[in-house]
Amino acid sequence: MTPAPDAGPDAAGAWDDLLRAEFARAAHDVTPGPAPVAAVVRAGRARRRRRTVALSVLAVLGVAFAVAAGTSLGRDPHPAAGLAAPPARPATSAFAPTAGPPPPAVPRTSASFSSGRQIPTPVRTVAPGERVAAAPGWKVWLTADGKHWQGGEDPLEQFRSVTDGNIDLARPGISHQGEGAFHSGLYYGTRDAGRVELVDDRGRATAAALLELPGRPGWGVWYTVTREGGALGLRLYDRAGRLLSELPPL
Repeated sequence: MTPAPDAGPDAAGAWDDLLRAEFARAAHDVTPGPAPVAAVVRAGRARRRRRTVALSVLAVLGVAFAVAAGTSLGRDPHPAAGLAAPPARPATSAFAPTAGPPPPAVPRTSASFSSGRQIPTPVRTVAPGERVAAAPGWKVWLTADGKHWQGGEDPLEQFRSVTDGNIDLARPGISHQGEGAFHSGLYYGTRDAGRVELVDDRGRATAAALLELPGRPGWGVWYTVTREGGALGLRLYDRAGRLLSELPPL
């Protein structure tokens, strides 16, 4: 993905969205290792044994101290004065019984990874009509009837409908509109979209940013910026990394 010249805050936001999409694609290739549950449990048990031994030693020392103090008080402090010695008091422990520490907490593993390979989704929810700076000089927005975009050499607003019957929202699919280095389109037929990639003729993939309206309507818009030239194919994946739809290079 070739960076474009800086064009202010909107452009910075656009590149942030594209970077998030790239990070999501990279995360797909990382398989997390298992949580070290056994090691954590062993360490916790060892700490508990050491603490129990320490408390036992302190309790024994406290009893010994109390016994010694009682014995000292039972003697006549002034035998020459003929004073009677005070009655001996029963020795008591200086420490009350103490409950042992709770068992160590076992770290939880993510449910999303326990059932299979999962990736973070780059889908961004936008309000109807909210204009998104998709790239320097380009804006994209969604309404209930489809995708709108504007930019490049044509100042007029362009539109791609999702309600005119040309798109089957019951089956996963993807469309593509390319203008120079800026690429965008629709993805549809799924409420579980996780990733859209453009793939060039050398197999290099470029992740796209994804936009959806609130309520997960089952379709959305993707966009990205690539190097100009060369044939590009499209792939739509769900959040678990399964391929849902594919377009061959055009």
